Amino acid sequence: MKAKIGIIILAAGAGSRFAASGGDSPKQLVSIDGVSMLQRAVNLANQLLPGAVHVVLGSESHTIKSQLYSCDIIINRDWQLGLGNSIAGAVKQLVASSSSYDGLLIMLGDQPRVNIEGITEILNLFDGERAICAYYGNRDGVPALFPEALFADLMALDGDFGAKILLQSIEDKLIVPMPEAAIDIDSVEDLKQLV
Repeated sequence: MKAKIGIIILAAGAGSRFAASGGDSPKQLVSIDGVSMLQRAVNLANQLLPGAVHVVLGSESHTIKSQLYSCDIIINRDWQLGLGNSIAGAVKQLVASSSSYDGLLIMLGDQPRVNIEGITEILNLFDGERAICAYYGNRDGVPALFPEALFADLMALDGDFGAKILLQSIEDKLIVPMPEAAIDIDSVEDLKQLV
């Protein structure tokens, strides 16, 4: 039986560091090669799992939502409470819906160098039991795929710690070296270095 996997792309933050560095807001809509950074992540996810892509929005959600396509939108009204809160809310909503996933892949909307090869490797390693995560900058991180057995742990996340703390606590996980995931866009300078 083929596992049913959903993708959660986190993009609820205000991008305050990006704005403070002189960038246009919202950061999620910054254009890279003619496509918004967030839509690039959505397009990548849809190449692998069309119809199973869920984007979490918060700050400036109306503006961002109007420029997104080919994804399900989850609004986190408590986005200021951080990444962990966005993950927990999204997982709760998906568990409560008719979407019965065997695993959830968590991605960030501001890692523009994450590619189809890396995500495919994570998906191919999924056995329904173990978490699989990217490894970059000498640490575990997202993109990361969590089996259903860990959904309760994801729903218990809070604050601005995201999934990293949970990943660090899991001993029996698989690691995929993904140096390209170390590139995230937090400032205008990051964007200039990318292009």
